[in-house]
Amino acid sequence: MPRGEVVRNAEDALRAAERIGYPVVVKPLDGNHGRGVSIDLTMAEEVARAFVEAREHSRRVIVENCFKGRDHRILVVNGEVVAVAERVPAHVIGDGQRSIAALVDEVNKDPRRGEGHENIMTRIRIDDHSLGVLAKAGLDVDTVPTRGQVVYLCDTANLSTGGTAVDRTDDIHPDNALIARRAARAIGLDVAGIDFIAPNIARSVHGTGGGIIEVNAAPSFRMHLQPSEGRPRNVARPVMEMLFPRGKPTRIPILAITGTNGKSTTSRMIGHILRAQGLNVGLTSTTGIYVNGDRIVEADASGPCSARVVLRDPSVDIAVLETARGGILREGLGFPECDVGLITNIQPDHLGLKGIDTIEDLAWVKSIVVEAVHRNGTSILNADDPVSVSVRRRAGGRLGYFSLRGGADMSDFLREHIEDGGFAVMREPGPSMAARS
Repeated sequence: MPRGEVVRNAEDALRAAERIGYPVVVKPLDGNHGRGVSIDLTMAEEVARAFVEAREHSRRVIVENCFKGRDHRILVVNGEVVAVAERVPAHVIGDGQRSIAALVDEVNKDPRRGEGHENIMTRIRIDDHSLGVLAKAGLDVDTVPTRGQVVYLCDTANLSTGGTAVDRTDDIHPDNALIARRAARAIGLDVAGIDFIAPNIARSVHGTGGGIIEVNAAPSFRMHLQPSEGRPRNVARPVMEMLFPRGKPTRIPILAITGTNGKSTTSRMIGHILRAQGLNVGLTSTTGIYVNGDRIVEADASGPCSARVVLRDPSVDIAVLETARGGILREGLGFPECDVGLITNIQPDHLGLKGIDTIEDLAWVKSIVVEAVHRNGTSILNADDPVSVSVRRRAGGRLGYFSLRGGADMSDFLREHIEDGGFAVMREPGPSMAARS
């Protein structure tokens, strides 16, 4: 890393430059996109002007050593270097006939260039910074460069200021890759864009000089996905593989409970049992939204909006969602699939609301919960409620029943279900009232 100091006024900037030694770089402490950055400053007057420019973008300004070399962005994902791009500052190449302004207009006709980040490259703008860079080289926008002369229009190589990118992923020296990986790990970033200055990325900076000038926590991908030159790199893939490793669960289990009566009690009972197993339970019910036993919202929270609150909470291990018909009719379930769908019962309560006029209409709405059970999940129905049993053909996953009538009181259809390899939980008459399955 370059040696540097943080300053608040021009006088301190000049003193820092003297202590550090010229040439220096002056840049905002918390800027972005290369705004307000001036490099390769060799005189006090240049530092004073650069401080004023940097101060427009940040209350505090950095003065640091100027590393000489080419500008590279090294993308580190999950501790590995996945792409490297050499970034070339905005520039034009002379043809011996046209002025710099005319050459800029010609470059901006490239259909790959657009405003901001809308295209893979950004249009070059002639602004005060560009004019200053040209003046430093003894040029202005009306100068006609000789054929083949490269004229740079910006100190920095950011794509957002009109720079271009050349893929160098296959060229990086192992030492340079190691430095980038260690920097990302030291800061604790899973995804990091390392701005790396090196005369030649294929040679170790231990021998050539150079190093890291910035680490970006939210790096752009477009220079790697669609470089101006070289092979495109699918840098989204390693990010997705890090977030969703193959063979690892990528979603939390969802238990959805619906029914006419008893769904709130059942939901809270299941949530209590799961919490006793050491799980952080996200629970929705008619009394509110609960996370690990703490009520975070006090309201009727039995709809899809409340379900999404729980499913977005990164601390939740398992979701227990009371699912009322109102939310289903209004906007669906709030989740595409569930692991367990349970219907406690379907009774002719509150008919005539929102187009639900018959018990069959109500059964159709309630059955959506078990229809959403994925193929490896479980649908559970009330075997003592004929209307609940009637939706069994719509239920997804493995089908199970619960019943208060066991032993000799067991219904014929439930007995056949068990004999065919199905499962059920029932209460057997007798002093022990034991559960049998």
